[in-house]
Amino acid sequence: MVSSSSSVVASAARRVRVVVWGGSGYVGSRGGRAPAWATRDDWSARVTWVAGDALDAQACERVNAGADVVVTAIGVLPFPWMSSEDIIKYNAETNVTPGRAAMATGASRLVVVGASIPPFVPGLASYAKGKAIVEAFARDEFASTVSTNGDETQHGQRRRRSAVVLKPAAVSGTRRAGALSIPLWAALDPARKVLRLVGNSAIMTNAPVPLENVARAAARAALEDAYGDAGFTIIGNESLIEDFSS
Repeated sequence: MVSSSSSVVASAARRVRVVVWGGSGYVGSRGGRAPAWATRDDWSARVTWVAGDALDAQACERVNAGADVVVTAIGVLPFPWMSSEDIIKYNAETNVTPGRAAMATGASRLVVVGASIPPFVPGLASYAKGKAIVEAFARDEFASTVSTNGDETQHGQRRRRSAVVLKPAAVSGTRRAGALSIPLWAALDPARKVLRLVGNSAIMTNAPVPLENVARAAARAALEDAYGDAGFTIIGNESLIEDFSS
């Protein structure tokens, strides 16, 4: 599911069109409508919800047309019944294809919701490889080229594209599967609080991060000027916990 909205950025006094791939969250709706969990919120009415194929380059270009910023937040967990190839495909290509379409349609900023992979968790090699492919694309392709959307700096130069990759570890929130709500936070929030008491930076790199923090970081990365001409930026798990709590 793809969601698209326009936001007013006060500092720039202009509207910014943002397209979010994977905008319906975990499972969501399949019919181009807002998922049921979002219909109770006022903001949902200001968003255009579209069903799109993130592996179809032409479809991605149609959806991304006119976007200033593209956010990719698509991924699948490495379930044991999935092949290594599919795990890589659905964590890499589903984000790289919309990202390349964003380059083709002139978007100047890409925000990727990636992942920080704990080294002590077995069976995540294919998942980690898929996420690494997306990160490499954001760094080596998207952020290394110049925007073609007509944006210029105050000195009349073309703006460099910018890319931001968020790298959360386990995300603590409520997973919604249709009408079913699974409170992952009930287990993950206490774990994070215990790990924070330890105060070890290496441990915080793998501590669970609140879903709201990740969403807040993605929104700020998409809309704030500080990320607009910064080349390539990684926001790691510890920063997501400490710097995006409010």
